[in-house]
Amino acid sequence: MAWGLGFLVLGGALLWLLWPVFAILVAAAGLAYLLDPLVDRFEARGMSRELGIGVVLVNFVLIGGVIVLVLVPPFVRKLGEIGLLLRDFFATLDTRIAPIAAWVETTTGVTIPVDVASLQEQTPIWIEQALPRIQGTASEAVRGLFTRGLGVINAALNLTLLPLFAFYLLRDWDRMLHSIGELVPPRLRPRVGRVAHEVDRRLSAFVRGQLTVCAILGVLYSLGLWIAGIDLPWSIGLLSGALFIIPYLGTLVGIALASLMAVVEYGVDLHLLWVLIVFGVVQAIEGYLLTPKVVGDQVGLHPLVVIIALIVGGSLLGIWGMLLAIPVTATLSVLAGEWLEMYRNSAVFREEPP
Repeated sequence: MAWGLGFLVLGGALLWLLWPVFAILVAAAGLAYLLDPLVDRFEARGMSRELGIGVVLVNFVLIGGVIVLVLVPPFVRKLGEIGLLLRDFFATLDTRIAPIAAWVETTTGVTIPVDVASLQEQTPIWIEQALPRIQGTASEAVRGLFTRGLGVINAALNLTLLPLFAFYLLRDWDRMLHSIGELVPPRLRPRVGRVAHEVDRRLSAFVRGQLTVCAILGVLYSLGLWIAGIDLPWSIGLLSGALFIIPYLGTLVGIALASLMAVVEYGVDLHLLWVLIVFGVVQAIEGYLLTPKVVGDQVGLHPLVVIIALIVGGSLLGIWGMLLAIPVTATLSVLAGEWLEMYRNSAVFREEPP
């Protein structure tokens, strides 16, 4: 017992210290798991496994590069414009707020005491006072990133290593699975094989379904924002859809970006309401139609369990924890179901009362 606890503590310490490297291995293993069915199809058609892996990885990198080139440059170009738009926004603050205050007073009889002139004078002071705190926080964040080995250079190196690790994992994927299976005692192999098959089925169903939902949401978000007249509708919509691979993250990021574009360009008017309507309607479509039909009950996780898993994963490991939350929870769900079946078939459960 003491030896087991010691190894557990040592393993946790090594995982914490070597997390940057371990994270890339986990990401590469996840990528290999996703791409292995495609490689198997090429191999079944007579192509060598190494060539099939090369074709799949090259296309994956090219598609990822195209997506980045489509989504990132518009945001970068917009950054310079946002400063000018903010200046114009505050310069015309009275014309923007006064109609809203008048409408509220006429409709509800409630007077909103807004001192526009004072607000215009105080806003630059607030920004100036906030800048040192923002700079201090940013400096601490940057120092923390470099201290933990997650600086820009390491990030670029990790992105370079990801396809390389994925290549070698894909090349030996079947051999590794066979070797792991050989470590299982023969008497337990049927049960372990059944559990592994169920875990693989649930994870595959979740990944395929979630990717399909992400693509549909990206199109719906983009169309809705375009109809609402929000700037950069396709960039914001597609980014929101892509980030929905982590449930609900894409929605939150999309609302924040679209609201910023609406307020900066139009002020606090109906465009902001249209942003909320677009994301609300699309989210309702996702919750009541897309996810039940596309993903269905194959994953076997209640929405509340998904939310709790994401919160716990994010608290423990940040973005990596959120990415791993659903696969880990699905695996634990299968193991819990297997244990429950064993318990119900045990003598303890079946023992008759005296």
